[in-house]
Amino acid sequence: MRRLLDPRLPSLLLLALTLAVRGPLVAQETGRIVGRVIDAGQGGPIAGAVLEVVGTTVRAQTAIDGRFTLANVPAGSVAVRARYIGFQPKVVEGITVPAGGTATQDIALTAQVIELEELSVSASAEQGTVARALEEQRYATGVVSAITQEQISRSPDSDAGQAVQRVSGVTVQDGKYVFVRGLGERYTTTSLNGARVPSPEPEKKMIPLDLFPAGLLEGITTSKTFTPDQSGDFSGAQVNLKTREFPARRTFTLSSSVGINGAATGKSVVKAPTVGGEWLGLNSSRRNLPGAARPFYRSLSLAGASQSQLNAVIGSFRNSWSLERADGAANGSLGVSLGGEDAIGGQAIGYLASLSYSATQEIRADERRAVINPGTTAGTFDPQNEYSGQTGRAAVLWGGVLNLSTRLGSGGKLVLNNTYTRSADNEATSLAGFNDGFAINLAQTRLTYTLRTARSHQLAGQHLLGGRNVLDWSATVSAVSRIEPDRSDLAYVATIDPGTGAVTPTEWFGAARSAVRSFADLNEDGLEGAGSYTIGFGDGERHSTLKLGGLARRTTRDAVNVPFDVLGFGLTQAQRNADPEQIFDGTYASQGLLNLQINALGGRYDAEDRLVAGYAMLDYPLTSRIRVIGGTRVESSRIEVNTTSPENGLQPIQTVLQNTDLLPALAINTTLTPTQTLRLSATQTLSRPEYRELSPVGYLAEPIGGKRIRGNSNLDRALIRNLDLRWEWYPRTGEVVSVAGFYKHFNRPIERVLIQTSDGNAPDVTFQNARAADNYGIELELRKRLDVIGLSPLTVFANTTVMKSTIKVDTTDGSSLTNRDRAMVGQAGYVVNAGLELAAPGGMSLTALYNVVGRRIFEAGINPLPDAYEEARHLVDVSVRVPVFEGLTVKADAKNLLDEPYRITQGGLDQLSYRTGRTFGFGFTWTP
Repeated sequence: MRRLLDPRLPSLLLLALTLAVRGPLVAQETGRIVGRVIDAGQGGPIAGAVLEVVGTTVRAQTAIDGRFTLANVPAGSVAVRARYIGFQPKVVEGITVPAGGTATQDIALTAQVIELEELSVSASAEQGTVARALEEQRYATGVVSAITQEQISRSPDSDAGQAVQRVSGVTVQDGKYVFVRGLGERYTTTSLNGARVPSPEPEKKMIPLDLFPAGLLEGITTSKTFTPDQSGDFSGAQVNLKTREFPARRTFTLSSSVGINGAATGKSVVKAPTVGGEWLGLNSSRRNLPGAARPFYRSLSLAGASQSQLNAVIGSFRNSWSLERADGAANGSLGVSLGGEDAIGGQAIGYLASLSYSATQEIRADERRAVINPGTTAGTFDPQNEYSGQTGRAAVLWGGVLNLSTRLGSGGKLVLNNTYTRSADNEATSLAGFNDGFAINLAQTRLTYTLRTARSHQLAGQHLLGGRNVLDWSATVSAVSRIEPDRSDLAYVATIDPGTGAVTPTEWFGAARSAVRSFADLNEDGLEGAGSYTIGFGDGERHSTLKLGGLARRTTRDAVNVPFDVLGFGLTQAQRNADPEQIFDGTYASQGLLNLQINALGGRYDAEDRLVAGYAMLDYPLTSRIRVIGGTRVESSRIEVNTTSPENGLQPIQTVLQNTDLLPALAINTTLTPTQTLRLSATQTLSRPEYRELSPVGYLAEPIGGKRIRGNSNLDRALIRNLDLRWEWYPRTGEVVSVAGFYKHFNRPIERVLIQTSDGNAPDVTFQNARAADNYGIELELRKRLDVIGLSPLTVFANTTVMKSTIKVDTTDGSSLTNRDRAMVGQAGYVVNAGLELAAPGGMSLTALYNVVGRRIFEAGINPLPDAYEEARHLVDVSVRVPVFEGLTVKADAKNLLDEPYRITQGGLDQLSYRTGRTFGFGFTWTP
């Protein structure tokens, strides 16, 4: 009996029960480790590196993009060893693998000349996207600054225009256009996934960055020095927006937010009428150009039209002229994304689909406008045509990306990137004041609905050939559009109460430009193909590359703007006293009491821009500490602009600008210590005029009392010589201290200037080549954790640029500029970005951000008028993120807390000023 009742029986029964419930011991729970292996010295991916989980037989090899997947890894804490010939082996310890889940771990390997002992590091030292951005900056060929998706998520920024202003030396004008190191947007270019994007703006070649939702971006990189493998038409920076890549494991993310604008939400604001579909950025057929007006829209002329035809055109316009007043709406946003990597037919496919939508109530409160003229005594100035009021805008922005990727064995990769964005601004402006030219009070109303779209489709490949040579290629098709259907401008004679400022419209003004319906349409298409072949030679620290490549790009633009001007000289005083919807309902038009003309300051132009480029670039180590990067780029460009305008009697005018330029570049990067680098570069770049600037078609900034803007067909491209010196110190992971100096010499830079008109009215705005200009400055950057003084959760970061420019103006064209030796237009004296980040245990973070741009010239004046300046404006934003439970994070944002006014001054007087209000938001992000 004792033998039957073995004392070990209870233990055996317990073991059997455990096996029954959990399965056999050999079926230990497992997970996966995914990530990338990169070259710590050059920042690029390492293909063919071998990885193994220490103590197991689990192994994997990296593909051409450096990605790897280690499957069936025992759950728990493990270590991974990475090896590749010519690099120091490394073991990364403390990687936590969840049972049935996936751990993400990137590994950076350091080149070696002789065999070194294996290096061991902790997992936390190898990860972190802020640190990864600094690594990209540290090992870049030139001077590069980057901001990552993690940094964007910790800020209140909702689009690329807001996010990029956090980059060192970068400022953004109107929330759209990038200024780098104080230089205007003409000296900065924008790319999406490395390919140039056309612009939907009639006066710009640079696409407005507020068109890209921040939630669609992986990061933003600004290259401040030129290398031959980049397009040569920049001097400030080349900004590259990188859309999000597929995550290492299948991930679903949902985010949403609500918010208010303290100056608009729940308060009475001016609004433009709606016709349906505005919340999706759609253009209702009710806004379309009426059929009766189409023949004249195409011909830009009313010649030969009978009075009955003109009456029919006037009566066919949508009868919407008056703005509305209502409570300002709340802000809201929604984002959803799904990404991962799955096998389809045995082929691993990486994918990311993401959609972002936002609707905001924007305002220009306390808006004031004036034209500054000389006073009665020398050195004094008087404001004329002073108007005050408000602009209200309901803005919608939505977009999506669908990015696909697959590996071709271990030596190839194909990527298909698709991006589409759409914005719609339904805007109403109400301004009233005394018009000095007509000596009466006028109340002016403008209703504008502006649609902008941008799309890009890119197929790219990367192929490892012969073990160390790489072939890269890409083909990109892109298109943008800007539609401004049925804008209305209206002016009424008004009485203004001097005590309260209350405005009472009394009668329609009835003269030219007092009732205008404008129809504008712009479409631009781009086709770009690029390729390069990189030859690798040498080993370890002597590894060198020779890169040969080329690019061909063709861009076409079609732009038309036709303002139909309704006149009412046939109306009686009593008839003009009526509301506009009664005056223009078709009754008076059918009776022949109204007349119609096409404003001469309109027209159309089309442009074609062809660029062919080729380059050679050598990256060669002179010693173990000194690398030389040199080469040259040749660009052949031809820009043709054809213009037709009533102002020129509808006679076509052709402008052609054709240049072939040699753009050399030389950079020397010296490793002073393992954590310090010194960079020196000398390059030549260029700046070409915008299409609109080459077109002599004039247009009005404001319908009554505003300036006329016209292009200059005699403009030439500018050549720029650049010198950069930068010292960088990376004391610890995620930290940087840098000091940079730069100098730029411009030959014939293009400037926006005022020029006096023969009719004695307000001066025109035009563009001209100056003789030369110089721009120089110092740039400081700091990112430092404060644990050294006992404040371990805190990180302080700041970047400051102090700069100066002088320009020599050419006056042989007869212009009489106030200053022939002044700063360049758009050049600020300083830029400061600063912030404080608290990262508490558990994932809670608080980020406070500060930004200010120094006073800068907005417009060069003409004697006796001084230059006009955009004044400094201080901005403070705060963002808080708090994890509630695993997968759910809530976020609270506060923007523009100081609410300082935006101001353009001339002679100490305000030419334009307004406030945009403080905004507050609350939202969440959920990743189940």
